[in-house]
Amino acid sequence: MKLFKTVPVFIIFSWFLFSCTTEKEKDQELPQHIQLIEAARDLDFSNGQTVYVPAYSQINSIYSDAEESRINLAVTLSIRNTDIDKPIIIKSVSYYSDNGTLLKEYVETPFELAKMASTSFNIGGADTKGGIGANFIVVWDANQPVVEPYIQAIMLGAKGTHGFSWRNPGYVIKEGGSD
Repeated sequence: MKLFKTVPVFIIFSWFLFSCTTEKEKDQELPQHIQLIEAARDLDFSNGQTVYVPAYSQINSIYSDAEESRINLAVTLSIRNTDIDKPIIIKSVSYYSDNGTLLKEYVETPFELAKMASTSFNIGGADTKGGIGANFIVVWDANQPVVEPYIQAIMLGAKGTHGFSWRNPGYVIKEGGSD
């Protein structure tokens, strides 16, 4: 019976002994590929940007066919405000064809996208005017520095029993919103 009375004391003592580590010891315990950061210093903040987003309304057949063919794709442009405190302003969403022709301006009047909110713009699979090198230009702004939004194009298509889907991230081509 004495053994059962000393075991809980031993467990509590062991837990206390091994749970008391210094901050330096905690840093040393982290795997080499994990680095502690100060969030306010290391996140990307901006007051606005112009973002290029590659998209495809068609692709050439990517598997062996007797004849060359194109596959039509539906495209969704997704804009996600990743700032948990502040809204952003979407000023322009322009859709261009593979030869650089402006096909459509989706935003007639700038609008505010609330904190952590998302919006999307869709192009149906039957609309092939964009071609294999279609793209979007998104211009967004903010009244104060915010965490950069996540902007991407998602493409979906099918031919026979083969389905195709992928996404392309946006690339910042200009810092600062447009005037």
